[in-house]
Amino acid sequence: MNRAPIMIVGLLGLLALGAAAPLPEDWRHWRYARPIDLPAADAPRLAAVTVPPPVYGRTREGLADLRVIDDRGAEVPYLIDARRGETRRTWRQSRTLETSFLPGSHTQVFVDVAGNAVTHNAIRLRTGERNWFAYVEVAVSDDTKTWRILRERAPVYRFERDGLEGNQMIHYPESRSPHLRLWILDGDKRFPLGGADVLLETKVEAQRVALPARFEPGPRGEKGQSLWQADLGENLAPVSEVRFDVAQAEFHRPVRVSASVGGKTWETAGSGQICRIGSGETQDECLKVTFPERQARFWRVAIFDRDDAPLEGVAMTLYATPRHLVFRQEPGRTYRLLYGQSRAKAPSYEIARITRGPAVDAAKRGTLGPEETNAAWLDPSPWTERHAWVLWAAAALAIAALGFLAVQSLRESPRGAA
Repeated sequence: MNRAPIMIVGLLGLLALGAAAPLPEDWRHWRYARPIDLPAADAPRLAAVTVPPPVYGRTREGLADLRVIDDRGAEVPYLIDARRGETRRTWRQSRTLETSFLPGSHTQVFVDVAGNAVTHNAIRLRTGERNWFAYVEVAVSDDTKTWRILRERAPVYRFERDGLEGNQMIHYPESRSPHLRLWILDGDKRFPLGGADVLLETKVEAQRVALPARFEPGPRGEKGQSLWQADLGENLAPVSEVRFDVAQAEFHRPVRVSASVGGKTWETAGSGQICRIGSGETQDECLKVTFPERQARFWRVAIFDRDDAPLEGVAMTLYATPRHLVFRQEPGRTYRLLYGQSRAKAPSYEIARITRGPAVDAAKRGTLGPEETNAAWLDPSPWTERHAWVLWAAAALAIAALGFLAVQSLRESPRGAA
C-alpha cells in the first residue's frame, strides 16, 4: 500500500492545526485569536475571562492590542480588572526618648506615641549605618511599668556594599498603647539610632497566580552568594513576587531579584529577606519578596549566604497578578479574543469608567480556547519596514553605479600637460 498520500494528508493536518478561518477584513492585522467559551445568556450581563500567561508573549506592552469581537466582527468594549493590592501607611506623631546601652546585651530605646488610644502596628528605624544586621524586640506599655512583648526577634538590616537597602521596618500586632520599648539585640556596641517613626500599616492583598517557570542553579556567583535562574519563555506575564520554600529549620538571608529581557543584561527588580526564626508560637517566618511589576523573560535570584553554607532544600516560584477582561455579553452572541497587532494602540472604552467593583465581581466567568492563527493575517508594518532588503539593495546598486561612473570619468579625463 502506498503510504505517501496518507503522510501528505497528515502533514497538511498538522500545518492546519491551530489555523483559524480568516478573521473579518477589519481585523486582518490581528495575527492570533482565541474563542471565548461562555454559558449561554438569557439577558445582557457582564462576562469575564482571564488572560493566560502565553498571551503576554504575543501582545504589545500593557496588552494594548487586545480586542474582543463578536460573531459579526463587531468590536466589543472591555475593561481590564487587575487586583494588584494596596498598602496604606498612616504615620503617627511620636518622639524618641531615652536611649541607653547595656554592653553584651542590647541598645534600649523608648518611643512615645502622641494622642489618646492611637492604633499602630509598625515602627521604622532611622540610622546612618550602611552595613549592619540586628534583631529587635518590640514591647508596649500603658504605664511604662508593665511591658508586653509583641515581637521577640524581628530581623532588620542594611548591606549597601551588596546593593541591598534591606529592611528597617518592624511589624507587630496592632496596639493602642502609647509607650514602646525597643531592644536592639546587638551587645557589641551602642546602635547609632537616629530616630524611629511609628505608623499604622494596612494592606489589601494582591491577587497572584504562579507562573510555569522552574528555577535551576544559575552561573557561579560571587563568593557568599547562591544564584538561581528561570526562563519564562513566552509566559511573559508581569512578575511582582517570588515565593520561597525552604526545608532548613532556621535561617535569615538577604535576597536580590534581577530580570533580563535577553538573558545578558540584568537589572535589579527588587530585594528583601527570607527568614525562619524561632519555633512554635513565637516563630517568625518571611518567605516571599515583593517588588513593582516587571515584564521579562529571564529571572535570577541571588541569595546572600555570606559565610554560611547554602540553604538546604530551597525552591522558589514566580508569581504575577492576573488580568481579567470584563465585557458585556449579549444573548445569542459568541465572542473571540484577538491579539498580536504590533501597531495597535490601547483602546479607551467607557465601560472602564462606569462599571463598579461589585458588578465586576459578579461577572460570569468564562474560559479561553486554544490559540488560532489568522489565515488572512497581513503584517501592519509599513511596506518599507517589511521590505527593508529592497531599500538596501537599491542603495547598494546606487553606490555601485556611482562608483562605476566615477571610474569611467577618471578614465575619460584628458591627461595633464607634461
